[in-house]
Amino acid sequence: MNFSACCQQLVALAAALCLISCEKKASTSGVIVGEFREVADFAFTNQSGESLNLEDMKGKIWIANFIFTSCAAECLVLSSRLAELQMQLKDFDDVAFVSFSVDPQTDTPERLEKYSERWHADSERWNFLTGDSAEIDSLVLNSFLLPVTRNPIDAGKLLSESLIHTDRMAIVDKNGKVRAYVNGLSPGVTADVARIVMQIRREPYPSPPESSAPSPSN
Repeated sequence: MNFSACCQQLVALAAALCLISCEKKASTSGVIVGEFREVADFAFTNQSGESLNLEDMKGKIWIANFIFTSCAAECLVLSSRLAELQMQLKDFDDVAFVSFSVDPQTDTPERLEKYSERWHADSERWNFLTGDSAEIDSLVLNSFLLPVTRNPIDAGKLLSESLIHTDRMAIVDKNGKVRAYVNGLSPGVTADVARIVMQIRREPYPSPPESSAPSPSN
């Protein structure tokens, strides 16, 4: 890794740590609302073997979480939360859900399809994505500003022996900008997410251009 790339990764990690620290100070319920980074373009494969990219999500408000199918603890809670939200928000066609696998080498489209069936996921609205590990890690770190590592020592703190991932969900607006983070393990998370989604739905789309996006550390 060259010096420039190393610096970029350190900045992303610092921003993620700052975001988590700010979240704890901002709200005891684990909710932080603002305008953060625009999600970088991506192209991953969903549970149906179809390609999904950022352009496919434009015009939709989407809730993202980060899971892996062999996880027997937190991921089950995170997926159950999205299943609840899928039911609560079923009447809104402009709301979608995306679950990024942080163990893409294990989570093939076929495996993700079986996992999606467990949660009665509507494939038209809820995509489970797999792809290149480095590209997924980059998206999590640099677009969502959330921590992910494949360091076995750090990962040993959780159930997985190969990775550590975040329990936070991100809410992305119709322009592809991250607008909120919520603690996916919080008991009241579905109410928090639904409230934020409905607030964003009331905004004009497309929104007017902005001169610059604020940093979550400000």
